[in-house]
Order: sequence, then structure tokens, then C-alpha cells
Amino acid sequence: MKNFKYIYGIGILTLLLTIVSCQEEEFEFGDVSAPTISSVMTNVPSQGDPDYGTGNVFFDLQGDDIITYIVYTGDGRSESFKFDGDSPAMINYSLPGINTYTYTIIAVGIGGATSSTTGEFTVFTDLDDTTKSIFGLLAGSTTIDSSKTWKLDAGDDPGFYGVGPGGVNVPQNDGDLVYWWAPTSADFNEDCLFNDELTFNFDLENFTLSMSTDNMGDTWYHDDYTPGIPGGSNTAECLDATPPSVSVAITNANSELLPEFTTDRAIELGGDGFMGLYIGNATRKYEILSIDCNLVSLRIFFFDDEENRENAWYLRFRAVEDATDCGITLPN
Repeated sequence: MKNFKYIYGIGILTLLLTIVSCQEEEFEFGDVSAPTISSVMTNVPSQGDPDYGTGNVFFDLQGDDIITYIVYTGDGRSESFKFDGDSPAMINYSLPGINTYTYTIIAVGIGGATSSTTGEFTVFTDLDDTTKSIFGLLAGSTTIDSSKTWKLDAGDDPGFYGVGPGGVNVPQNDGDLVYWWAPTSADFNEDCLFNDELTFNFDLENFTLSMSTDNMGDTWYHDDYTPGIPGGSNTAECLDATPPSVSVAITNANSELLPEFTTDRAIELGGDGFMGLYIGNATRKYEILSIDCNLVSLRIFFFDDEENRENAWYLRFRAVEDATDCGITLPN
């Protein structure tokens, strides 16, 4: 019995020592030191590189004791990567044009210790093919700084200015969209609307499009809006108010029309911009029904009511200098 108690006591003591030993091993992490970032190379594709224009940038991070790292991209995003020292991280920058970004990389090591570094790079992201073609048709080129001027296509053919349904329009037998009212220039002879010159300007360095207007001294305002314009009354009239120069973006139109009646793209103007006729354009979004070297046909929904899509204004502009072939077409 004594031997049993002795052996039993030895066993309990051994178990306690084992537990204490295990507990000590669980909490022994050794020295925790921050990872070291020795270098970061940002590989930005240059002209002639297959990736040029894609917006892809490659981050080659080198260092010691790094487990993972986070790239704060400089455009409001962040992406995480496992560190292996051999495979650069690829991040895509989708904003069109030539843009400069400031990035921050945080390297994470043992126990969550971190180190960081910051840098800057400039990358070019090309436009998609359709947007690039529309830029070129409106401004004349996307390979050099360029500008092109447009005026309402006033003449004997209706459709340069008018009102029609804004929903799913039913085409007429001749293939045109239905208009409720589409005068000729003889029916609606307002010089202050007809003589406006709209110039689209393409800036190659920043790859941006803008629009300026020469209204020759006055602008046509719809009668629902002239009361809010200095000197305006309750009738549609020409007023001495100059449209501002604005930025231009090409966006999706989300059109209800069948594909044969629209490009499903839109000219979206910045600021308080408008194209010739002022109808209270809160959206400043002109759907491009068709466009070529010489003509662009547009529609904009009635006044400022986004929910009222039953009515639309229709406008058709002609390039001041006609070109039989400008070498630019929309992709199929």
C-alpha cells in the first residue's frame, strides 16, 4: 500500500510538472521585431509594352520577416497579398487618362508587427474603344491635342430640334424616330439658338474632353426657366447669359431604345453645362442616338424630372467643317 501511495504521488507530481512546462512553452514567442522593407519597385508599363494603357501596375516588394502586406492604392482602395519575394502584386487603375497616385504599403510580420513605406507613380489608362471613338468624333482626334466645333443642323429637314416620346420610341416607316413636334428652320427661326457654336476640346496629356460655347451674345432659354434667369420673363426668349465651359464624360445611357436606334452612350456634362438650348438640365446627360464625322443626334429627358421619361428633347448637331471621312468610326 505504501509503495502504491508513493508511486501515485510521484505520478501526480510528474503530471503537474508537465502541465507547468507546457504552459511555459505556449507563452514563449521569443523576440518580436518589425519586418524590414528593403525596396519597392513600381513597374508601370511604357509605350510599346503589351500592358500599356491597361492601367495595370506591378508592385515588387522586397524585405525580411514579411508574412503579408497591404497596398493602399492611392485611389481609395486597399488590397492584401501574401509575401513570397518572387511574385510582384498587380493592381489595376481604371480611371481613364494619365493619373498620378500616392500609395502606401504596410508589411506585416510575426505577431502582427508592421513596417510601412510610401511612394508615387504615374500611369496611363486608355479609354474603352467606343468611348475613345466618340471622343475622337466629337473633338477630331485622340492622338494629338484637338478641337472640333459643332452647330445645330438647322435647315429644311426636321429633327434638328424637337420634342418626342422619351420611352420606347416607335420608329416610323422610314426608320426615323417619332416626333410630336419637329420644325424646320423656316418654322422656328431663332438665331440665338441656331448660331451657337459648341467646341469639344481633347487634351492629350490628361486624356480628357471638355466643351466650350460661343453663344454669339445670347442664349435660348425655355419659358419654364427664364423666370429664374436675370432679365427673364415667362416666355421662351434669348437672354444675355453665357453657358459655362465644362468637362465632358461619356457614360452609359441605359437606354430603353432598341440597339438600332441608339449607341447606348451619353454625353454627360459637368457643372451647369448645356448644349445650346437651356431646358433646365439637372442631369446634363445627352443620349447619343447616332454619331459620325459630321452629325451627332441626341436626346435629353424633359426638364429636371428624372422620373418623367415620357417626354424628350431631340437635337441634331453638324460639324462646322464637314469631313467626308475623318477616319474614325464606332466599333461594331
